[in-house]
Amino acid sequence: MSIRPQVDFKKIITEEGIPTTEEAIAIELEKEVVAAGSKVSNDSRMSPFWRLIKAIVIAPTLWLMDNLLAGHVLPNTFAATAKGIYLDLKAWDVDLARKSATKTRGVVAFFKETPENPIVIPKGTVIETDRIEDTIYRMVVVDEVLIEAHQASGLVICEAEKAGSGYNLPAGYYSILPVGVSGISHAMNQADWIATLGSDLEDDEELSLRIRNQFSVVGRYHIDAIYRSMLASVAGVRSDQIYFLHDAPRGPGTANAYILMDVGITPSHLLEQLNVYVMAQGNHGHGDDVLCLGLPETMHTVNASIWVKPNISEARQASLKTDVENMVKAAFRESDSYKNVTRTYPKSTFSFSKLTEEIHAELNDSLLSVRFDEPDIVSELAIPRLNQVVVSYG
Repeated sequence: MSIRPQVDFKKIITEEGIPTTEEAIAIELEKEVVAAGSKVSNDSRMSPFWRLIKAIVIAPTLWLMDNLLAGHVLPNTFAATAKGIYLDLKAWDVDLARKSATKTRGVVAFFKETPENPIVIPKGTVIETDRIEDTIYRMVVVDEVLIEAHQASGLVICEAEKAGSGYNLPAGYYSILPVGVSGISHAMNQADWIATLGSDLEDDEELSLRIRNQFSVVGRYHIDAIYRSMLASVAGVRSDQIYFLHDAPRGPGTANAYILMDVGITPSHLLEQLNVYVMAQGNHGHGDDVLCLGLPETMHTVNASIWVKPNISEARQASLKTDVENMVKAAFRESDSYKNVTRTYPKSTFSFSKLTEEIHAELNDSLLSVRFDEPDIVSELAIPRLNQVVVSYG
């Protein structure tokens, strides 16, 4: 994962010999006063003259240096450090625009109590998740749907309550009907249920990475940068989460582009959309055969033992167990909760000791110790996924 550089512009200004402290500016001013032929009889820094100079010259100069130049102008001069509207202007320079937030849309299966009966699923019916880090995610039925007689279940189009990638949850997460539907026993999102990917408003880091990639595109040769630019223009696809396999996987001139999502698996509808754009609509190089795919997966069962601090209530012990489980699931990209938890990546090592440290930092009020039975996961061009998380008391 690429991370934007952190630059101390005040340090850079100082190293260039520009005075950036009250003392340094006063020395330079005194030199100018002497050079102009003026003489200050009372040169004490507490004299009326220097107090006036400090108020009307030195203090504004320091503000200009610290706040305007080092804190605003210089950082927003470069795509690597610019923020907000200034980064939007940098994007415009290279014919890009910040991607808007979108809502997840997909199908949820509703199951009948009696298959022989026709059932109407009302518009506005809500299907929600358990609470994940104080958030309940909700999908809402878009239009009234009839599940005809003699059908045990039906797929109903639903849309997320709000925009954001956090709603792209894997199968089984949406399973609670807060208000029951007559004749329906239960509902659940199933595998590959997403038709339209939800995404957050593109943040500064994502946009800056696309801007950087765009500089490699100007030649219009169909190198990685061109394909990365095309694929990352779609909401929910990050330019730094596209991985290429160039080893002619389907013969000469072929390559695979693997797409990694922040949350959940890569929807087949998204892959179909990308492949149609790149290949069927002719947006590829001469002789190129590029196939967009979800990353290969390696499946893992994670076993964690936890010890709680003394005098913790039974209710907190139960919620603590759930919290640990949810943090592990977040690490394996099953939700976008617990932002401080390091996610799994291909071509990397997933460290359980790091995860232990992050869990302690989050649950320090109640958690005494946590231990994982598994060794670190070393990944090639594949993404680690969960078979199961088992959290037990030590």
